[in-house]
Amino acid sequence: MRRDLDALTAGTFDLLVLGGGITGAGVALDATLRGYRVALIDKGDFASGTSSVSSKLVHGGLRYLEHGDVRLVYEALRERRRLLRNAPHLVRPLRFVLPFYSGGRMPPWKGRAGLLLYDLLAGRDNLRRSRAVARAGLRREFPGLRAERLVGAAEYHDAQMDDTRLCLEVLKSAAAHGACLANYVEAVGFEKGGGVLTGVQARDRAGGAELVIRARQLLNATGPWVDVLCRLAGDDGEPHLRPTKGVHLVAPGRGLSAAFLLLHPDDGRVLFVIPWMGKTLVGTTDTLTAEGPDALSVSDADTAYLLRAFNHHFSPPLQGEDLLSRFVGLRPLVRTRPGEPSSLPREFRLFRSPSGLLTAAGGKYTTYRHMAEVITDAVAEVLGRRRRCRTADFALDGTPREPWPRFEPGAVALLVRQYGLPESAARHLAGRYGRRAVEVAAYLGLDPSLARPVAEGEPDLLAEFIYQREQEMALTPADHLLRRTRLGLFRPALLKAPLPRAAPSIRPTRRN
Repeated sequence: MRRDLDALTAGTFDLLVLGGGITGAGVALDATLRGYRVALIDKGDFASGTSSVSSKLVHGGLRYLEHGDVRLVYEALRERRRLLRNAPHLVRPLRFVLPFYSGGRMPPWKGRAGLLLYDLLAGRDNLRRSRAVARAGLRREFPGLRAERLVGAAEYHDAQMDDTRLCLEVLKSAAAHGACLANYVEAVGFEKGGGVLTGVQARDRAGGAELVIRARQLLNATGPWVDVLCRLAGDDGEPHLRPTKGVHLVAPGRGLSAAFLLLHPDDGRVLFVIPWMGKTLVGTTDTLTAEGPDALSVSDADTAYLLRAFNHHFSPPLQGEDLLSRFVGLRPLVRTRPGEPSSLPREFRLFRSPSGLLTAAGGKYTTYRHMAEVITDAVAEVLGRRRRCRTADFALDGTPREPWPRFEPGAVALLVRQYGLPESAARHLAGRYGRRAVEVAAYLGLDPSLARPVAEGEPDLLAEFIYQREQEMALTPADHLLRRTRLGLFRPALLKAPLPRAAPSIRPTRRN
């Protein structure tokens, strides 16, 4: 996946996607696989908005059942199974525990009834049936869980992902099949002809060049920026979004063998405590905000709210100074009925402007593939060339050609034997890059010093930075540290320091 601005101005595309988050990425892949000529640009890095600041879950959304969103949960559970199959190196099953307390908002019977419905909706796509967990067993496995009024728990299974890496894999898959992609290219105006949009005037924010990109159909998939782009296109209708702010805390690992679905002691809202990359993720808030997507912040109140919930359920308590970092994003929820932020619908909608601009708003990460199918169907209607969607069973770029349980041990053994990597480093590369792990490790044959970790105690290798620059369009330190790896969340000081020494451009032969 290489950045080629000249290709963006060569002729007219069938579809130009504005926005390199998971929705835009999904559409770019779907449309490219259907044979359309596709371009995609983002004013920042790929997945630099909401798609990199999720709760890292691929899930049906058990909590949505309380709001009656049965259809959304059913759809999400179908897509969960597809993601586990199509990207097994990035999406893994994860056990969840739902504890019950006497006098709590969620009585055991209600929680178990909800999980029974969850199992039924999953059907043959269920990962494992939910089950009751006795108080004694719970206390043995999780001694740090609050024991006061604890009466037991239930467990169920969903999945966990690396959200940014998954978005990049979708984009790399699209590029491998002919899509033209570029990050740091901002739409600053629109071209019109006959009263409809025919392209965008764009600026390369990395090099300063001005360019015009032409397309028969334009898609606004900019997440929390969709209303900004609609205004730029001259649309004067009501805003499409009513975004909410989601804050997460990143804390050192607590040795948890499962994630927890918990209820906040103050307002009963659902939140998660999740083991993630050896750390602990606590989140999320869900509050209406007047802050725009370019000026989001984490307040002391946001942090205190999440710490209060964690410390209500676990000991030893977590203090602000214990945190490794905090991150925040805007959920681009569709503006519909009034209500509490947590009850706002997670479904997506398509809007067509008089100018011809197609805008996608709302949705949830887990269902991105299905959303992309619906959106691409709408694009096909405009283009007058309907073609079958091919993404339901499409393996993403790094997905091995053999089942993951068979691939992983063989790949780890190969990386250890051929490149002298420790088993932990080899497992890390296989889990992040799948079958492309050997391409990353190939840089070690050109410069063995690239086998060193970027930061002591973390698995990320210097060779990855070279690969990310050469093959994944990483241009800035944040591209490497916040998105292609997560070192910037775990070691924020790295964001203020020069990047570790990187080798010159060396490009091993790519193996297919």
